Amino acid sequence: MKQLMPVGRFLLGALISLSLPPYGFWALSPICLGIYLQISRHENFRRQLINAFSLWMGYFTIALTWMTDLTVPGWFIATPVQAFIMALPLALVPHLGRGRAVAVPSALVVGESIRWVLPFGGVPMSNLAMGPIDTYLVEVVRVGGSLLLIAAIGLLAIAVEGALSKKPRTVLSSVAAIAALIGVAQIAPAGEPGQKIKASVVQAGGQLGTRAASSDQVAVFDRHLAAVNAHDVDTDLMIWSESSVTTSAPLEQSSELSTISQLATELDAVIVANFSEIKGNNFRNASISIDPGKGLRDRYDKVHLVPFGEYIPLRSFIDNFADLSLISREALPGSGPGVLESRLGPLGNVISFEVYFPERVRSGIQSGARIITNPTLASSYTNSLVPEQSLASARLRAIEAGRWVLQASTTGYSAIVDPDGRVVVRSDLKEQVVLTTQVQLREGNTWATRFGKLPISMLAVFLLVGSGLINFRHRRSP
Repeated sequence: MKQLMPVGRFLLGALISLSLPPYGFWALSPICLGIYLQISRHENFRRQLINAFSLWMGYFTIALTWMTDLTVPGWFIATPVQAFIMALPLALVPHLGRGRAVAVPSALVVGESIRWVLPFGGVPMSNLAMGPIDTYLVEVVRVGGSLLLIAAIGLLAIAVEGALSKKPRTVLSSVAAIAALIGVAQIAPAGEPGQKIKASVVQAGGQLGTRAASSDQVAVFDRHLAAVNAHDVDTDLMIWSESSVTTSAPLEQSSELSTISQLATELDAVIVANFSEIKGNNFRNASISIDPGKGLRDRYDKVHLVPFGEYIPLRSFIDNFADLSLISREALPGSGPGVLESRLGPLGNVISFEVYFPERVRSGIQSGARIITNPTLASSYTNSLVPEQSLASARLRAIEAGRWVLQASTTGYSAIVDPDGRVVVRSDLKEQVVLTTQVQLREGNTWATRFGKLPISMLAVFLLVGSGLINFRHRRSP
């Protein structure tokens, strides 16, 4: 078993990727990590780095296949980069000693913390926290966010390694630590209930695998209107999907805005719609809030753009060997917190890819948002992988923030998620539908939104470096 070659570690990584949605075999994550830890002991730093890189190459080769629907060269570039980011901290884990029990979960947290910000602003899709979304473990998210859930996976991996090494004390201490985290989650603040309203998400419907450059954008707008007209909608808040409207700048002068404003007045409901606002070779991805009887109230321009999706990093270089015609326009980023003012008060707004970033949701909560809206697209992808992971991320953000999340997709999964991460209603792929249910506008902070991800990230760095230094001094002492 100890002679397992890099290809074996690659296969272990590939198995770990099956812990993610839509596969859902979440237990493969701690089990395979535990096996990896057992077979990679007693190795020097160079060998550990090679081993860890092989493991994460297997993971990301499968986990990032969604990128091939956007750009195959981007997938080739991103896979080894993401693998190295996760491998380096894991290679720093001490070979032996008690510090190993804290170093492993710390290494996972450090790796994920880095790849959530580097490169190109971070690509936190396909992160380990999505796996145990339907387990009791997920409750720790309101304590320390998704990074604490990833640390819990690391503790389970230590327990698996302890079982393989026949060290019952290691198993018991790891399980006790996890039980303590879950216990703390039961008493942690989860937000406070407030005003009850009816909320709706609109899914326009259509085919998967379509791109903005090759599809009829007017038809998308018309399908949203048709979906609303086909249903007897009684609601206070309605969310349309990402790119529900495509218009030339400025969107404030568009006929589509006038049509939506009239609809808001007829329904006597606040509508959050999303515009692709084109200006020359650029565009802005903007959400707007529309109050009934008054029209446009507020605007939020997407801050965190999708690399290789909304813009091409190193475009002049990649253009030499790849066809970039499907991403002919470059998106321009916005700034500021993800929040829209409305008749119902501040509404948190994260557009599509931003739902993977806890800090984008937190920015809205810190600005007073009492509910989270998430217009998204998913029509660019040919299968359920990205829609499943988008929904899993919406569920994680709901628990972290202690808020209801309204996710409206064009062809993916539209859903309404409660503050405990439960999916109350959900559409099917490609379906044209309006989903409506009662929700709450909630107040207060969880610990995750009060403190953010910086404290747990810094603690993980401290514990990983500290355990390494202690192990180094121990090996040098007589």
